[in-house]
Amino acid sequence: MSPRIGWIGDPLPDHATWLAPFPYPDSGPTGHWLADRYPHVLRILHPAYIHDDGEPRAVTWSQIATAAGRELIVGMPFSEIVGAWFPDSVKHPDPCTTIEGIFDTEPEMGSLPTELIDIVYDHFDDVQSGLFWDGWGGFLDEPIRGCARASEGLQGWNYEVVTTIRSARRATRTRTPNFWWPADQTWCGATGIDEMDTLVVSADLARLESVHANPALETQLYSR
Repeated sequence: MSPRIGWIGDPLPDHATWLAPFPYPDSGPTGHWLADRYPHVLRILHPAYIHDDGEPRAVTWSQIATAAGRELIVGMPFSEIVGAWFPDSVKHPDPCTTIEGIFDTEPEMGSLPTELIDIVYDHFDDVQSGLFWDGWGGFLDEPIRGCARASEGLQGWNYEVVTTIRSARRATRTRTPNFWWPADQTWCGATGIDEMDTLVVSADLARLESVHANPALETQLYSR
């Protein structure tokens, strides 16, 4: 396996300006996030969990959809799967709702789950730069210091510009950036701040297909 990748502050915003104005990533075949540049989308579904004898066991979206009597289709949000279990609800399904006996902890929101980070990074080990939403604060295992700031605008999200580090120095490692990409910008990964999936967009379909074939990940692959 490749060395564990960590993130430290990048004092210059230059590496992030290409992504301006940092639009919120949208999933599904009709989503247009960076569609003019990257026609292929890999959607990594963050697992839910159930605790057996105190130990968490991952539960896939497909397993939950089957239990709820719902077909899992490309682009479907987790809340719609959960909503199928409560068809009489008059409100929009709460994505944090649990289903007794099926899962008792909802999927990780805003980041790849810790146990999947290195698995995904092994496929995208050329990653170099990223953006963390500056509201994570205490959610990070290490504070991000000395970084440049980027913003969507007066009414948008604010981000901290970061870069990768592969040495033993202290760095943020247990949470992934909300946007991340390599130096040549041939692909871009993103996890919406309140989303339970991670998107990787690319013009290289073969590369995404290799990730899609990894049995350790539950993914959806489609082109726009």
